[in-house]
Amino acid sequence: MAAGKRKLAGAGLATHSTKHSRKVQTRVEADDSSNESMMSSEDSGAESDSSMHDADELKLAGENHESGVGGSTERNKARGATNAEIMALNEASLLFKSNLFKLQIDELLSETLVTAGSKVTRDLDAALKQIRDVLVAMDSTKEMTVDAATNLVRKLGKQATGHAVAIPFPDPAPAAGLALKLAFEAPDVVNVVGSYPLGMAVRTQRSFNVDVLAQMPAQMFQERDYMNYRYFYKRAFFVAMIRVQLHASALNELFDIEFELLRSDTRLPVVVLRPKSDTRLSKLGCVVRIQPSIAPDTLPLRRLMPDRNH
Repeated sequence: MAAGKRKLAGAGLATHSTKHSRKVQTRVEADDSSNESMMSSEDSGAESDSSMHDADELKLAGENHESGVGGSTERNKARGATNAEIMALNEASLLFKSNLFKLQIDELLSETLVTAGSKVTRDLDAALKQIRDVLVAMDSTKEMTVDAATNLVRKLGKQATGHAVAIPFPDPAPAAGLALKLAFEAPDVVNVVGSYPLGMAVRTQRSFNVDVLAQMPAQMFQERDYMNYRYFYKRAFFVAMIRVQLHASALNELFDIEFELLRSDTRLPVVVLRPKSDTRLSKLGCVVRIQPSIAPDTLPLRRLMPDRNH
């Protein structure tokens, strides 16, 4: 009896132990499944975070690409007008009062303006350089009387052109026996002046002028040369010597060389070079004028006042 009770008790304990172990196993399995689900959820979350991070990187890369390629275009579109464009707009509105009128003026100027250094004026620029080289290399003469200077110019002119060249003295011409010494020296300075180097020369139906300034050396003058047309006599001899020496140079093959009165003033003769008809310069329609000048300090300005005897 007692032994049976002990067997029943042992069986109950075994049953209880078995149930307890099953419960523990079930809990362990539940815990393991829970851990696995948590790990899988963490992995999926990590993958989600990684995909979101990759998407953000792609978006940023796209933005950077757009800003690198199209950003300059957007900036160019947003860029304001330049100073030149603003000035052109103001000029059109204030001066011309009409954009159409300004366009017509621009079209007219493009057909008539002659600009130095352009393809059209290449031959002219080369000729001007040649003229300068000839002028600065001209031969000098010693001091001589008016009669001797007149004979010298006639002689040199006949040798170069076949006919005598007269000095273009103003009216009244120097009197016979005038105590005046004339001499010639090559110009100190030779420059192209006027509208042509400024890009403002305008081609007319006849031609356009290109002015070359030839500065007379100060040593050719004396203190009293401001009186009694003495300066104008020396200027006329200077112009005559330039002409006859140009005739003797290679420029005589390119130009017809002659005298002309500046503004029809007999005191202001100049040397004019007109391109010959068989040269390419003739198609451009230019006339080169060589004008003498003096340095500002050659003659005292106080002696040139209206109240002084000239």
